[in-house]
Amino acid sequence: MKLKDNLNCKEPTFQQLANAMETNSYEELLSHLLNLVALIERKLYLENHPDDKGNGFRNRKLHAGSLSFQLKIPRTRNSNFRPFFLPEKWKRHSETDYLNLAYSLILSSKSIQAAKRALKELGVPFSENYFEELLTELREELKALNTSPLNPDWFTLIMDAKETKVKEDSQIIPYTIYTVAGISLDGKKQILITEPRKGEEKLEDWKEILKKLLNRGIRRVLIVVHDDFSGLLKLTKSYFPGADIQLCTVHLVRNAKKHLSASGYENFKKLFFAIKSSPSYEYASSLFEQLCEEVKKENSTYAERLRGRKKHYLAFLKYPSEVKSVIASTNMAEGLNRKIEDAEQFCGGYFHSMENLGVKLAVMVRELHTGKWRKPTPKIAKVSHILYAEFDGRFKDD
Repeated sequence: MKLKDNLNCKEPTFQQLANAMETNSYEELLSHLLNLVALIERKLYLENHPDDKGNGFRNRKLHAGSLSFQLKIPRTRNSNFRPFFLPEKWKRHSETDYLNLAYSLILSSKSIQAAKRALKELGVPFSENYFEELLTELREELKALNTSPLNPDWFTLIMDAKETKVKEDSQIIPYTIYTVAGISLDGKKQILITEPRKGEEKLEDWKEILKKLLNRGIRRVLIVVHDDFSGLLKLTKSYFPGADIQLCTVHLVRNAKKHLSASGYENFKKLFFAIKSSPSYEYASSLFEQLCEEVKKENSTYAERLRGRKKHYLAFLKYPSEVKSVIASTNMAEGLNRKIEDAEQFCGGYFHSMENLGVKLAVMVRELHTGKWRKPTPKIAKVSHILYAEFDGRFKDD
């Protein structure tokens, strides 16, 4: 005689329990035990809450380590009943949760196909058509980002380039991703363009990028920030004649090491830290002259180069203290570059196609725009009236 006949059980839950015991399915057995415990617990709950009534079941999956249990959770009409063994935060996931998971997998997977497989293995309720629609939406977002009309007036443009590699026809090809981030006069941050171009960083490519921004409507900028890439200073001065040009101070300190002795470099860092902390542009200017004299003792050519760029290394000091740290370097644009580096490492050191790179860039920008850049930066917004006054005074005849 079978075990279920010996138990003489009429309740379906007991019947299923007997079947599981016969088939020696450990997960199935535990699932039915948990279902039985939940059913008994609801019965006791209803006895103590006569104003409430049973309301069927809901199907759920509970994970515990490597085990997965298929459960039928008893419900009540007022939804106050909850079996004791369910985790406190065990709840339904919203569509937004699944979308965020999809975006994370797109960034952390070697390829789009790998992300699609991972979503399927995780049991995420995405149809293949839905996932393709999501990819199409991301491609369109990146295209719109790089082509949509832009406000003519900006507090700052921050430019940076990131070298990477892309697989094309079984070959790994060097690419450069050119990025320009902007901050409005109200303090809102935004990626204005991020465009991969084949080869190493080139001035001609920067010229094309800036022409695109001008064609999309940008006209007046208070300050443009970039590094001292050969020829770029002259280019930005010609395209934005009314703007201050700030050369990245982080790159300055980093590159000084190549031109000075160990002791000379340590002295350089101390002096430049004092310059950045100066209470006024005039005081900083005198300290910069002192720095150039110290550098001249070791490298007169480098000292003259620094002196010729003094106003472009100190331009940030003309602005309110609340915004100095933002415009003293290209760190804001490099925030996207760090995301690119992380994604590149997940891909194995290079992107597996231009399509993969484009979709990943779209996700990175979306994360910035909907995350920490969603609202104006409070410190910048606090002094927006000062920025507007400076802007109106400088461009009143335009």
